[in-house]
Amino acid sequence: MRRLVVLLLLATALTSCGGDDTVDVPKGVTVRLEQVRQDLQNRKFSVQVVNHGTTSITVEKARLESGRLPKAAVYTGPAVIEPGTEVNLTTEMPPARCGRGLDATVRLTYSVDDGKTVESTVKPTDHFGSVGRFMKRDCAARTLGKLVIDDRLTVRGKGKNATISVGFTVTPPAKGDPVHLVRVDGSTLLAPESDAATTIDRTTEPGGEPLHAEVTFIPNRCDVHVVAEDRTGGIVPLRLESKAFGSSPIYLRFKEPQKAQIFDYLAERCGFGKVQDPLNAP
Repeated sequence: MRRLVVLLLLATALTSCGGDDTVDVPKGVTVRLEQVRQDLQNRKFSVQVVNHGTTSITVEKARLESGRLPKAAVYTGPAVIEPGTEVNLTTEMPPARCGRGLDATVRLTYSVDDGKTVESTVKPTDHFGSVGRFMKRDCAARTLGKLVIDDRLTVRGKGKNATISVGFTVTPPAKGDPVHLVRVDGSTLLAPESDAATTIDRTTEPGGEPLHAEVTFIPNRCDVHVVAEDRTGGIVPLRLESKAFGSSPIYLRFKEPQKAQIFDYLAERCGFGKVQDPLNAP
């Protein structure tokens, strides 16, 4: 019996020696997640390291793990975070599963004041709730199924009366929950021609027939500077509702040939190159 106890104690000691050797993050250092506006056009987000401490840290790697992700999202540095600063470590988010909350940890590999490399595991906060909304959009897209925008956008009318219409097809998955397509909203470039012109109010059923819808827009602003400097006009939000995720938008994402058609429409409708821009008037 005594020999068995000794063996059990030895096994416990060996297990402890092989455990997690992480350390606490330096005092004043916190980690939060954020997706900034310009990253809405892709799958980028940031692990934001905030240093309110008194020493600089150099991050070699930041690894976000979540029960809602099929694999970790990894940032590879180095990135130096000086005292009194915050730095966005930008990386790509794998498509998230449906679920609740972030269910996430961040594992930082870093050094303090150019010392030896250590690791810390922290629970990040969700700055402004932006990454939680990102995951919710993934859940909504997964529940909705396959969405394909028509290659050719349709311009109707001429001059200041011209509109542009976007058609798209949704093919529901074989299993899941029904999804109600509410409406499509505008962007910095495009505004709904009217409430009715971008209202869909139709529901898909799992395993059901594909749904085709068309929505119609006019320019949001005839300002050449807005068009030239735009970062998010290449997407428009499609509002969805379902038991699986509640209420959430997903984004209709225009490919380059479709964006070119939108820019051509805006140039013609707004008279770019034909009408004097008041900001550049002589």
